[in-house]
Amino acid sequence: MEKNELTYEGAMERLEILAREMEGGEVAIDQLAAKLKEAQQLLSFCKDKLTKADEEVQRLLADTEAAAD
Repeated sequence: MEKNELTYEGAMERLEILAREMEGGEVAIDQLAAKLKEAQQLLSFCKDKLTKADEEVQRLLADTEAAAD
């Protein structure tokens, strides 16, 4: 999946798959580092999305509050 096509939901689904694979022992030791790196990138992507969404919500709430005054 291209990074610019990646959604929060898509990233979370992929993280769930990676977690199941690693927990289930389905990942060969040779692939473990690559899977962990992918998981780290997905976590960073999700954190960034959540931070941006929170900032937008806070801005909208502030705008709404200012308009009400």
